[in-house]
Amino acid sequence: MIELTSATLLIAGLFIAAVAFLAGWLTGQRGVTADDSREQELEETVTMLKHKHEQYQHSVNTHFAQTAELVGNLTQDYRKVYEHLSEGAATLCDQNQLPQTLAQAIEADQNRDLDPGQTQAPLDYAPKSSPDEPGMLNERYGLDTPAFKEQRH
Repeated sequence: MIELTSATLLIAGLFIAAVAFLAGWLTGQRGVTADDSREQELEETVTMLKHKHEQYQHSVNTHFAQTAELVGNLTQDYRKVYEHLSEGAATLCDQNQLPQTLAQAIEADQNRDLDPGQTQAPLDYAPKSSPDEPGMLNERYGLDTPAFKEQRH
């Protein structure tokens, strides 16, 4: 049989400690490898999302630049149509029957002075049809009871 001396116990303890250390180190390396792969996966995701965001910003900028260009073209086209109509009216219509060209008509409309006596602000209430009619704040307004009808007449 094997004698258990202090040297044998010491060697066995060191062997068990070495095996435990090695097992712990291997387990730790697997965990680090898993963490590294997860970290790398997250970094790739962040990089991909940044790239998508940059593409989206570029698309938005391109869209609004094109929209501005199209609105500018539309404005120029409207101006050309207006000028074409104005020239056509000036050359094709009899000057006696056409008192003003389109440009003069618009100019005259813009320079038209409004008489304050002729204009009236819109009312935010319904005016009374007669002075004897009760106003809207009257308690009996809108009620058609026989006693109320007699009072009105």
